[in-house]
Amino acid sequence: RVEGATAQMLARANDLARLEQALRPPKARGGFGELLLGNLLRDMLPPDAYRLQHSFKSGERVDAVIKIDKLVPVDAKFPLDNFSRLVATHDETESALHTKAFEHDVKIHVDAIAAKYVHPGEGTYDFALMYLPSESVYYELVCSKSGNLYRYALEKRVFPVSPLTFHAYLLVITLGLKGLQIEQHAQDVMAHCAALARDFGRFRGEFDTLGKHLGNAQTKYGEADRRLGILERELERASEWGDEVEVAPVELAELP
Repeated sequence: RVEGATAQMLARANDLARLEQALRPPKARGGFGELLLGNLLRDMLPPDAYRLQHSFKSGERVDAVIKIDKLVPVDAKFPLDNFSRLVATHDETESALHTKAFEHDVKIHVDAIAAKYVHPGEGTYDFALMYLPSESVYYELVCSKSGNLYRYALEKRVFPVSPLTFHAYLLVITLGLKGLQIEQHAQDVMAHCAALARDFGRFRGEFDTLGKHLGNAQTKYGEADRRLGILERELERASEWGDEVEVAPVELAELP
């Protein structure tokens, strides 16, 4: 059983070695990072809150943008060759050389992100996120011996994020999106209330006009009723007076 388990472990190790070889070319490694980024965005955000492969007017395409009030560009490509050499070496001289090369790669990549993807005139914020698919790379960048890499990236308005820290960023963004949705619903409710208030104002004016017409009609009805009563009493007096008066017969002269 131990030999069988050992054979399975060796097979898995060979699979990982083949995966490492497949991801060794920068293009394949960049595609894998984009895949991880897309999966993370799909798991954390609603479909209408992000877009993959967003194009700018310059023709440049960023790996993803997060749509909040504006666009947050997210780049998922990162040069790992010098970092791999830095991790693999145990010689201090080679480590110093690889560290300088790694810092040089980071600065070039930060400059490229800031120049290509930060375009407030096209609806982006004045910063971008640099997604690092490895926690060890993020740790080396933030805790570099010189201490300048992270500060340099922040000065360029490029914020490095690892899978864990990016997950925290996305949680905050999700809460912000919910707040914006609640705010939008509140604005819709207020707009609906304002429309109801306008409709009520128009109805109130028409109702007051109708009340005035009804009041005038009631006044005219009262006046007509009083005049009708007066006329009725005069007719009764005239009828009583006619009964008391005796009319003398009229003699007609005979015509010749």
